[in-house]
Amino acid sequence: MRDYHKALVIVIACSAVLAAGLLRAYVEAPRPLTSAEILAATRRAVDLAVDEAIEIGGLNDAEGFVRTAIVSELDRQGFGGVDVRLRRPNDLNPFAIFFFLVTVQDLSVRFDLEGTQDPLAAIRLGEVAIIHADPNHPYEGHRERRVLEACLAHSYYHVAAEAPDFFARLENRTRDPYHFGFEALLTDGRGLAADHAFYETGTWGLDDVHRQRYGL
Repeated sequence: MRDYHKALVIVIACSAVLAAGLLRAYVEAPRPLTSAEILAATRRAVDLAVDEAIEIGGLNDAEGFVRTAIVSELDRQGFGGVDVRLRRPNDLNPFAIFFFLVTVQDLSVRFDLEGTQDPLAAIRLGEVAIIHADPNHPYEGHRERRVLEACLAHSYYHVAAEAPDFFARLENRTRDPYHFGFEALLTDGRGLAADHAFYETGTWGLDDVHRQRYGL
């Protein structure tokens, strides 16, 4: 009987040691990186980029700034040493201007710019403008007074091949020859102008391309 009790104690002790080891391994195991962490890090990085661009009047390398900020934020969350890549699909697809892709390890997530502050409007006009894509398609419908009024009231943004995209706007540029961009319509109560054209010339008025685009 004594030998039985001794063996039982040994079994219990070994089981306790094994359980403790498994628990320690579980606690110390790295958390798996998820899309939620990547999106949260990207939102923080984009906000930092916008704030910095406004403060200094434009970033030198907006894409590099955002990528580095994402790496830093993920490291703060406990995901150090990861490789982050950004992809701007709007270099081939004009309708992809309102988002970009973030790839970390084997995860690729889409970051939508909807609700993000436009840094170019803040730099050039000192105004807070929030990026909202115009829901009224096709754009030729702006010939209708109610559509145009809604567009101006909400400062909607529109697909525009010749306009700067978000990263160009972070760099205080009004054009980007390599990526499709977006534009908003500005008004002084009498005239209209595409935002990037107004930033370049300071004059009101739409050229033939814009009149055709908006049906005006």
